[in-house]
Amino acid sequence: MTAVTFILIAVVFFVLGMGGIMYIDHQFALAVDGRNYAVKGRKVETDDPYVRKQFRKFFAFRVAYSVFLLVLLLVVVSHVG
Repeated sequence: MTAVTFILIAVVFFVLGMGGIMYIDHQFALAVDGRNYAVKGRKVETDDPYVRKQFRKFFAFRVAYSVFLLVLLLVVVSHVG
């Protein structure tokens, strides 16, 4: 039964992680809609200061969301059993 619980937790956190990051990326794309930019890994190539500012903001959201999920995963897994 514990193994099933861990599998369920893994699937839920995988979906939350991928879905959350995709949602944050989508919100970034909506925020800078119509402006020229290219995202190369953790950097954005643009001459527009608004795009750079938004990229830094949304990248910070991604990092904070990832840390939140990691902490939540540790809390959830520590209560299984």
